[in-house]
Amino acid sequence: MLRVIDRAEPRPAPGQVLIQVEAAGVGYVDVMARKGDYQPLSEPGFIPGVEAAGTVAAVGEGVDGHWVGQRVFALTGRGAYAESVVAGVRDIVRLPEGVSAAHAVALGVNALVASLGLERANIKKGERVLVRGAGGGIGLMAVQLAALSGCEVTAITSSPERSDRLRDLGVAHVQDRTAGQDGSGNTYDIIVDPVAGADLGRYIEMLRPNGRYLLFGAAGGVPAPDAFGSIMTTYHNSPTLFAFSLNSVDADTVGAAAAELFGQAARGDLRAVIDEQVPLAEAHRAHERLESTPVFGKITLRP
Repeated sequence: MLRVIDRAEPRPAPGQVLIQVEAAGVGYVDVMARKGDYQPLSEPGFIPGVEAAGTVAAVGEGVDGHWVGQRVFALTGRGAYAESVVAGVRDIVRLPEGVSAAHAVALGVNALVASLGLERANIKKGERVLVRGAGGGIGLMAVQLAALSGCEVTAITSSPERSDRLRDLGVAHVQDRTAGQDGSGNTYDIIVDPVAGADLGRYIEMLRPNGRYLLFGAAGGVPAPDAFGSIMTTYHNSPTLFAFSLNSVDADTVGAAAAELFGQAARGDLRAVIDEQVPLAEAHRAHERLESTPVFGKITLRP
């Protein structure tokens, strides 16, 4: 369960900054952590939230004082569901004009995962890309970034009402899984998958020769071990499976990617999509929505 409590304001340690939080991101990783299924955050009593945006209020020893008063996005690792949070100075990025705190966390981790993952998969102009869970946070970033790269994007979603919104973001083809549409009948150079679940093996078989499968999570559940047998049944197509986590990327690379993504948003090339902004005291309701109702974009918290 989630409970709202009062704690003393944290103090920045050497190499850290204190941020007055204006928006925090809510993601499926937070739901997993709450349930005890996310190893880095498993002990009872932790404060959820791996990303926040706001204004730097104070700095710790060794941090340049010019950061005070700057609007920033921060990868906090934990603790973002709060009015204030500390973060390492290497884990913050200054926000450009025109990018609000809510928009920053709506992009945030999701855009970083999609961007760095697609880069690792060596995405190329003209390729065919399939995105599962296209209405979710990572999915919406992946469809936009793939379209911006000049790819032909097919999106799988759970509602026919989302078709026009997805096409407005650059999607060429929309598949409604509630109508039995699942992307089959075609093959793809890259498949983006934050869902996993029981169907993972079947999607691996949709890869073209030398295709790349980007596994970004398991919102649909952990696949059975035999699901990966499809790599062997399609062996002569030379498929590649990437299991990608942002935790594997160094801080400098993440910071540079974040700065580029926020720059794209400021120029209007990349759009933050917010499903709902929820008061911090109602964080439990945000989790209930993620677990029970398909969302389109990101749910954010406001202190």
